[in-house]
Amino acid sequence: MKEEKEITEEVLKIPGDMLLEIFTILIKEGLKHEVIQVVQSRSLAIISVCYDKTIARTQKVVYNIQNILADYQHYRSWENEELNWREQ
Repeated sequence: MKEEKEITEEVLKIPGDMLLEIFTILIKEGLKHEVIQVVQSRSLAIISVCYDKTIARTQKVVYNIQNILADYQHYRSWENEELNWREQ
């Protein structure tokens, strides 16, 4: 029985200081990717990643990349918060 591929395209917005880490993961795992756009004023790259949804490993890799980017975004949002440590 022949297994059919279910190719999915995921578009990721990657901050400039995370590019090397994300590209390392994409290349190491052999995921097909393409830089769609670079927004220089925001230091952001928009990348399309294509992967087979029927392969658990590739699905997990993309999920992990999304988590890394979400954690990074959460970290960066705290950087902009003004906290008054004396009130706590």
